[in-house]
Amino acid sequence: MIPQKVKDHIQEYISQEVYVQVAIIKGKEKVSTDAAIDKYFNTNHFRDFSEGKPYFHFIDGLRDKCLGKLKNSPMRDKETNDETIKLLQKKLNDLSDDELEDTYWEIETGEFFSGEQIKELEKNCGELIKKLNLSNKNIKEVQKTIISFCEYYEKLCQKKYPEAPLPLEILKSVN
Repeated sequence: MIPQKVKDHIQEYISQEVYVQVAIIKGKEKVSTDAAIDKYFNTNHFRDFSEGKPYFHFIDGLRDKCLGKLKNSPMRDKETNDETIKLLQKKLNDLSDDELEDTYWEIETGEFFSGEQIKELEKNCGELIKKLNLSNKNIKEVQKTIISFCEYYEKLCQKKYPEAPLPLEILKSVN
């Protein structure tokens, strides 16, 4: 199971990316949010997004941070006051070599992953790709998916930055 902290991190990252792109289109073109979303479908950003590139980038980053690469590191036994490094050292010293080869560290959240959890991320990516496939889906369903990312991002912004303007005003149109 993917840790909730990581799910939230990915959701925030992707939602922000989508939101910013749609907001830029809306501002440049002086069109409605719905029209901006429709125009977003013709961008390179949407193409990359609909091919799963943000997920693949995240997964590749995880694979690059396999603890097996650190099993001979001099950092393994070095004295430190850094709590993050102490946690990493504990993992390096407590796990077997085989376990280290199947353990990955997500630096932003501090979470550790197994190969099985990476497969789950790949499955989630595949599901997202299907949701964003304009040729196999009704365009209205893909629009709803994009709106859900934008809505999530506005809710997040309302919590973190309650005074900040929200250019798409998705929540106003939903409520």
